[in-house]
Amino acid sequence: MGRSPLRTLRRRLTAGLTHTACDAAPWMPKSAISAAEWLIGRFGALTPVLASTVRRNMKAAGVYSPKVIRDYFRNAALHLTNGVRIFHFRGRPEAIREIARREVDLDPSVDVARKFASEGPGGIITPAHCTNYLVSLVRLRETVPFAIYLRWSKDQRKVELKRKWCENAGLDVIIESRDAANPMGAAMVLAETIRDGKILAITPDLAQESDVGTPVQTLGRTAYLPTGPASLALLCDVPLIPLFARQVAGRQILYAEEPIHVRSLPRTEGGRSESVRRAMQAWADGFDRFIRTTPEAWFLWGDNRWTRVFQDDPEYTAPPADGDTNKNRPNEAAGTTAPQPPLNSTP
Repeated sequence: MGRSPLRTLRRRLTAGLTHTACDAAPWMPKSAISAAEWLIGRFGALTPVLASTVRRNMKAAGVYSPKVIRDYFRNAALHLTNGVRIFHFRGRPEAIREIARREVDLDPSVDVARKFASEGPGGIITPAHCTNYLVSLVRLRETVPFAIYLRWSKDQRKVELKRKWCENAGLDVIIESRDAANPMGAAMVLAETIRDGKILAITPDLAQESDVGTPVQTLGRTAYLPTGPASLALLCDVPLIPLFARQVAGRQILYAEEPIHVRSLPRTEGGRSESVRRAMQAWADGFDRFIRTTPEAWFLWGDNRWTRVFQDDPEYTAPPADGDTNKNRPNEAAGTTAPQPPLNSTP
């Protein structure tokens, strides 16, 4: 399925507006940023193309309601304008941290990541693309020292923008090199970081083509997720730490699910590829619970690749295996019963 000229034009215009807004942010009045947040939050659900895509995808996942889509666009508005605020407060990290403390709380379950960082052996935080993503990571960074892994892209303006976002927010960054075609070389660089006892953050919820990703059952269908997080965890013998968010009284609560230990399997049981698949399935189980519990908190409802998943594009998806709808199955990789999202939080 090729990208239509209209979609290409729309993506270029959106990218151009994003870069322009971030370049102008240091001189933009705070009232103008707040006004943009209000406009996007109020009228985003009425946009003819994006809102239609988001609505259709939510319906395909079985989580749509008028309230959910309204709340989603309010969250997306905060997400986008906080990205601008990070540039507005460039050189003033304390102002950015104050935004994070005002908007985001950490559930006590997140302490597991701090323990892996302080006591070893390191680990890999695997957060979903929750709305207000960067600000949430700023809040997490106050408790857990970690570095964000940015994937290489042909669109280097996009990579550079992400790098500036992260660095302005006070986050450490590791950028995938152009030589990412050599996955072993890239893995060894990351492995050195983890073996130094550090925590790495990699987002797994990027839909892949079927010949690239590993298959998982989620949201009533087979989707394909990146193999990188689980492969790296297996190489370094460290756990994946799933990280999601819920919303309580207008605040975002970050919570961690049980660490996923990637078991090395013999060839008779599928070997490395099956080890990776089981680990990513365990992550997808938590992702599924997150989406069904707090669908308005996931940023990627309008993402092009996930749209192809929800439209049942055979390059990106397949029918669910054996009628599996992925409802709280056992955590195959860790050998434990899948937990429900933690309910306690700390301010």
